[in-house]
Amino acid sequence: MKPGDTPWRRGRARRGNALLEFALTLPIIIFMAGLTMYMSFAMLTKQKVLVDCRRNLWASAGHGHWTDLKLEGYTPSEPEEDDGTHRPRGAGEELDRLQRDIQNDALAETANPKAREYWYRLWANLPGRHESEASRSFETSGSLWNFIDRTAHAKHLRDSSPWHFYHIDAWKVARSGPLKEIFEAFRDNLEMEQFAPHFEPTRDDIMRRWWHGDDILAEEDQDGG
Repeated sequence: MKPGDTPWRRGRARRGNALLEFALTLPIIIFMAGLTMYMSFAMLTKQKVLVDCRRNLWASAGHGHWTDLKLEGYTPSEPEEDDGTHRPRGAGEELDRLQRDIQNDALAETANPKAREYWYRLWANLPGRHESEASRSFETSGSLWNFIDRTAHAKHLRDSSPWHFYHIDAWKVARSGPLKEIFEAFRDNLEMEQFAPHFEPTRDDIMRRWWHGDDILAEEDQDGG
């Protein structure tokens, strides 16, 4: 320090460096400020889409019906949408808890492979879970943050432990499992074109009473119509 210099003069000499440092960090500050705004839009959209999920789910409770039973010809890739929500069979925390309590004891009672398969088929058709999914996108000004996805997704679910007897038809499940060969023998040999028209009521009555086959008769009437 030269004679006569004061701390005030030394500080004044560094002002240019402070401004330069601020100018160098300004792009980072602008980027972080924009990113903060972007994330605020994303979180707001996430909240809105979650509200949509909850509204759809609880508005659907007590209405509609469970998805179709997994019977003959069923493929997992088929859509299982119902009134804007999803009600898969054989899924849910309550069913998982019940399965741990009773499955081992039930399977220990028999070694018959068809009986065990029937158990798994019945379980796969139990209703338990009700879920809703939704997505929503938001707009941003500028393309600086286009590398970030602008679509928010949300999922909400509700598990129910009780179900009513009409939610699962044991005879329909049996005809696609251990009784499949017997059922197919009846169905193939009682095709409508193979018997006289006056036998049709008897044939339909057999399909309904023995196999709960109203769904099959409805499909045949639709194909015939």
